[in-house]
Amino acid sequence: MDTLAIGAELWRDIPGYEGAYQVSILGNVRSLTREITQKGRWGKYFTRILKGKNLRPGQYNKSGHVSVVLGRGTNGMQVHKLVMITFVGERPANADIRHLDGNPKNNRLDNLAYGTRTENILDVFEQGKAWRNTTKAQAQKVKGLLKEGHACKFISKNTGVSLHAVYHIKNGSEFGWLTS
Repeated sequence: MDTLAIGAELWRDIPGYEGAYQVSILGNVRSLTREITQKGRWGKYFTRILKGKNLRPGQYNKSGHVSVVLGRGTNGMQVHKLVMITFVGERPANADIRHLDGNPKNNRLDNLAYGTRTENILDVFEQGKAWRNTTKAQAQKVKGLLKEGHACKFISKNTGVSLHAVYHIKNGSEFGWLTS
């Protein structure tokens, strides 16, 4: 069963989990009813039916991304990755998955897109949020103070930006695209 549309919700088998798990364009994940073989207590094998059900995602990290566990003994897989792999294809090299509305829990296909890290960061700023706890305004202030020749410790104390982040801004590994 590769693609199944129920109402307005289109479902497809997740690559590598065909016949066991599906994801929809609305970001829902479910297991399918299937027959499995297990080893019993006395070494005998038996088969049983696992009834399919909708999976309830749990929070993956502090940023709010959600994940589901596909099979016992496996790690959680982020729902937005499952949607993109299933409906769009493998992630291109050096690409991020962008949540266009900024909500990491909104895993609808029409809210997701592959893009560069810079595009992902710019999306965050357009929504008025901070990237890794540093806002665009703070980064601009740090860059201005660096141009004036202030020490990194002084800048950190006076801007509320961690010393670690100030060093990264100074060497261009963070906010290198930003002009002060």
